[in-house]
Amino acid sequence: MIMTVFGITGGSGSGKSLVCSMLASLGVKIIDTDVIAREVVKKGSECLNELISYFGNDILLANGELNRRQLASIAFSDKEKTDMLSRITHKYIKERTSEIIKRASDSLIAIDGAVIIGSNIENECEFIVSVIADRAIRIRRIKERDNLTDSEANRRLDAQPDEHFYRSHSKYIISNNGSEQELFKQVKSFYNEIRGV
Repeated sequence: MIMTVFGITGGSGSGKSLVCSMLASLGVKIIDTDVIAREVVKKGSECLNELISYFGNDILLANGELNRRQLASIAFSDKEKTDMLSRITHKYIKERTSEIIKRASDSLIAIDGAVIIGSNIENECEFIVSVIADRAIRIRRIKERDNLTDSEANRRLDAQPDEHFYRSHSKYIISNNGSEQELFKQVKSFYNEIRGV
């Protein structure tokens, strides 16, 4: 059996998770790198130990679990620390992703991740699919979803790559500016295309 592994990405509020759930409903196996990222930093894990040796014990809660908020506030305070956080966590995420792919018997596998383009996970993918949406729509969605103010939502989007970045690194683009029905039509036609139907 031929297995096709592809990456699916997009900025906050683009609708990447919705596209993944639609693909899952069509029978595509989804590997969620957010879930893996939470698993690899569990108490006692190699990844957590490596984070502690670089960032110190301040990143732990009293029970020895990772204090995500504290790690974020330290790691995102300067670029060197942000890069180090990515370097440490990405190799463990890639390792776990590769294991899941090796054990899978599915013909279509999508790796769902916000940061696939340019990361070591990209090597696992035959091609990249990016979900995009107009900025104003994305702002509205993330304000509603995460209860953010206008300026917080704008800041979040400013910190992420722009639409041109996604377009220039992707084989397929799914545009999510309309209704869920319109989105599903695009997802279904993409699905049929990669299955060669």
